[in-house]
Amino acid sequence: MKKKLLLIPLALILAISLVAVGCPGGDETTAPPTTTTPPPPTTEPPPTEPYGTLRVSLPSFSYETFDPIVGESFFGWSIYDQLLSWDENFEICPAIAKSWTVSPDGLSWTFEIRDDVKFHNGDPLTSADVMFSIAHWQDPESTNPWSPYLSYNFDTMSCPDEYTFVYKTVTPELAMAIIFTDVRILPMEYFTLRGVDYFREHPIGSGPWKYVDESFVSGEKIEFEANTEHWLTVPHYETLIQYVVPEESTQIAMLKRDEVDIITGISLDKVVELRDEGYALEQTAYPTGLVICLPGTWLTDKPTSDIRVRQALAYSINYQELCDTYFHGFAEPGGRWFSYPGVWGWDPAWQPEQYDPALAASLLADAGYPDAFDDPVIHIWIQAGTAYVPDVMQILQGYWADAGIQTEIHTVDVFEWLGLFFFAAVDPAGDNIGCIFPWYFDISWPNNVYHSFNMYCPGGVHATSNDAQALELYNKAVGQTDPALMEQYWTEFQTYVHDELFINFGVALIWNQYILGPEVGDFGYGAWISLADAYAGIEHK
Repeated sequence: MKKKLLLIPLALILAISLVAVGCPGGDETTAPPTTTTPPPPTTEPPPTEPYGTLRVSLPSFSYETFDPIVGESFFGWSIYDQLLSWDENFEICPAIAKSWTVSPDGLSWTFEIRDDVKFHNGDPLTSADVMFSIAHWQDPESTNPWSPYLSYNFDTMSCPDEYTFVYKTVTPELAMAIIFTDVRILPMEYFTLRGVDYFREHPIGSGPWKYVDESFVSGEKIEFEANTEHWLTVPHYETLIQYVVPEESTQIAMLKRDEVDIITGISLDKVVELRDEGYALEQTAYPTGLVICLPGTWLTDKPTSDIRVRQALAYSINYQELCDTYFHGFAEPGGRWFSYPGVWGWDPAWQPEQYDPALAASLLADAGYPDAFDDPVIHIWIQAGTAYVPDVMQILQGYWADAGIQTEIHTVDVFEWLGLFFFAAVDPAGDNIGCIFPWYFDISWPNNVYHSFNMYCPGGVHATSNDAQALELYNKAVGQTDPALMEQYWTEFQTYVHDELFINFGVALIWNQYILGPEVGDFGYGAWISLADAYAGIEHK
């Protein structure tokens, strides 16, 4: 079973009583030795050597890249280790950094790097690899959406010795620990000697899986083999093969013919059928959120420019009916942008959006919809191959039609969709302005600080807000070094952007299901954000 990582409560991560760390040549004084991180986790070898092949089918690979600065390398979660990681309670915990401290002024981060980690080619992993990986992460050419958050507040970084790494910021930003969990460590010597192009074709890391060279076929398959010397988690399976199978019926047929062991992205109608036939289900540990996003509301004279129309969209949906019928009880109303009850900054007073058709009708009448708008049609952009979203959006379109709201659905491939929304250009004439974007995502972060900048603040990549007060409240919260004040101000910020801007709203929290073949056992434990994070912990029956 996957070994449990020792946790660090978020309150400790954000605590003001942090250890001061002296950089070479600096004038900082050392505070009392109050540690913020536990000893490194202990490991034990698995009871047997890895054996067998785990075969998984996916609707798509999404980003087909091994380089974390090219979009987002989902393959990378298998072959690289992170600087920091998450435990099964989604608290930040040690990974390649076995411990870390932050100076009392919140400006200096000191990471103690494990000295027992080797890359897949046998080279030792050191602090130089960490600094190289962060410098690569901060490359101006990066299209990873998280890269800017390690760039705009960056001051200096250094390696005082082979296993110590120091990162300094311009202003305090304790939430940056979240970004350090996303940084994957690359082999500096291998990368620089071979070059970036070679590395992207023949990657190595230090993670629990090794890429089988030349096995990747775009849009078809990829293969990995177990890293039997991983410092924490040795996979139970010797080989992992992932197939791209967009058609649901084909995935199900392959499962029944014993050609794959796990199928994913299956509609819940079929999930129920397969469960009733005796197939085991594995439920995601954390819900997936479906949120309706409304970009460019301040740039347009289309209906979404009026907050009353935006609110009417929310009041027109029968959330409980949707969860009970379409989602077969595997979902519940609620959630907000990368946030749900129990996560950091959540206010228990926040309730799911309500179904109130009478109020929706009143708001639309007050807004003069549809007559007050030259074009009353609200366009909806969805990406092809996204589980549930096409069907759900047709259902929502029906609710909106019942309320008198005119909509039109457009389906595009994932890259066009991402270009419209995730790297949205602020163009008043753009297709992404004044429209609806459903965002379907795993809610697998302990807080939504950086997601919220993208959504609610001027300069965010989703072009959903230019509100100066939102940015002021965001900065007020993020700049705090007192954890209680930071959370208080964060809740105030979230309340403001919901109540006063209303540029998105939660529809449902969905617990997705993976369907397992007869030889697949327990998924182990640990924080598996997505299936890619779970592979190493999956046991044999």
